[in-house]
Amino acid sequence: MLDVKETIFDYWSRWAPNFDTTASHVKHSAAWRDVFRAAVPYPPRRRCLDLGTGTGACALALAAIGHDVTGLDGAAGMLGQARQAAADQGVAVSFVEGDVDAPPFPDASFDVVSARNLFWTLPDPDRTMREVVRLLRPGGIFLLSDGLWRTDTTPPAASSHDMTDYAQVGHELPYYRGLTSEHAHALLGFHGFTGWTHWEQLFAVHPYAHQSAGACPFFVVTAVRPPD
Repeated sequence: MLDVKETIFDYWSRWAPNFDTTASHVKHSAAWRDVFRAAVPYPPRRRCLDLGTGTGACALALAAIGHDVTGLDGAAGMLGQARQAAADQGVAVSFVEGDVDAPPFPDASFDVVSARNLFWTLPDPDRTMREVVRLLRPGGIFLLSDGLWRTDTTPPAASSHDMTDYAQVGHELPYYRGLTSEHAHALLGFHGFTGWTHWEQLFAVHPYAHQSAGACPFFVVTAVRPPD
């Protein structure tokens, strides 16, 4: 498992300097911010944790809305880009290097946990979900966004990234091709979340239509952590 994660962290660190040149959250930043504002309204000011923050997609948007945000990622190179983006945008985000399966935070530390395009990279999605449950206060919000990035007609070669390294560990990743809404619902239900609400319909333009793989199915959903 450790070798898989090291491969993943190294891949994203090496890709980091070029990642935002094709990133949806840069090309459609205002749209993503508006969707997050609807999904996680301000006020009140909430304590948010963005898991697998990468270059800060969710973290920067949530902070710009007015929330108190921490971003966690295992790829040092991505965090470097995220910190620079936060400085450039004049928003305050605390970026922490660490594993999403062992976040260095106490139980019930956050009102909101977000994870955008993270779960397709995970060796053990259920373990990560258990951490989401642990980190959220009862009644807290989990904001989950992902998509079906590869199908039989959109192979890895069609990705905007060079997926050669990922192909070596793809068999270790249950959602290597991506997630559908049905996958998300199954994960959320299994881990006890309720009150699901979808937000992807708020995008006036498909936020991934510019990518070489085409306008892949994607979702943005919030769900509520049940009381203990």
